[in-house]
Amino acid sequence: MYRSVRLVRIAISLIALAVPTWALLVGYDSLFARIQIFPSLLAGTAVYLIFWVIVTLLYGRIYCSTVCPMGTLIDCISAGRRLALRKKSDYRYCSPSVRTRLVFLIIAFAAVLSEIAVLPTILDPYSAYARMVNEFIARPLGIVSDGSRFTISAFALATLTAVSVAIFSWRRGRLICNTACPIGTLLGYGARRAYFHIEIDPDRCINCGECERVCKAQCIKLPEKIVDNSRCVVCFNCTTVCPNSAIAYKSGRYRLGLPLMQSVEGHSQNTQTTNRHGIEQNIKTHNK
Repeated sequence: MYRSVRLVRIAISLIALAVPTWALLVGYDSLFARIQIFPSLLAGTAVYLIFWVIVTLLYGRIYCSTVCPMGTLIDCISAGRRLALRKKSDYRYCSPSVRTRLVFLIIAFAAVLSEIAVLPTILDPYSAYARMVNEFIARPLGIVSDGSRFTISAFALATLTAVSVAIFSWRRGRLICNTACPIGTLLGYGARRAYFHIEIDPDRCINCGECERVCKAQCIKLPEKIVDNSRCVVCFNCTTVCPNSAIAYKSGRYRLGLPLMQSVEGHSQNTQTTNRHGIEQNIKTHNK
């Protein structure tokens, strides 16, 4: 089942990449562009932010895995690395950059509230993607839809963004999404308590490490069997590679199915206590 779900997610994400790219080139206001969070905030409406927060509270960071074109571009670069090197993914768990994420989020929203439009467009993933399309595709083809002229600063910023995305995505997958992206951080707070989320069954997990190896968000920690859902982008890579069906996208939490282990431990402690009391009683009797 998860393989089919993963393929559908990939298909939707590729459409959500292709349509905005085409729309940016021809100057068309597509639905995929309108539902982007930061552009809608800069336009003075919070409807889509509220919508995506609700979706995230229910299903996790679906926005990041399907609708965000920058996220899909990052996934394409990661996939290109696997094809170029002809090897499987080799991601490992890394600790969350809590302070870094919070700093970028505060800076971005402070800039929005103060109506400083330049800074949010630098940090916003959709705006950054649109800038790269404009500078590297539309302008060389002479089809810049907004009629803007070439500037060194815009080209330099687009180049810096492209190089940064390429380098970090090649080695660390979704690292940028989970550190510098304010949208990823904002949605991460909701995804932490999402109704449906990735969960590991401790009774079925054999600690093979396959799920951690393919987790491009680097949020699966083994052998503790912990998934940091605030960074999980719900790509379903982990659910498709688990050889024992120990990881699932579900509501609620798994509970340990072997409570006898705790009872045995408690029985052992009680036995030791009883024996100790018996020995002390024998010593007192002997002394008398």
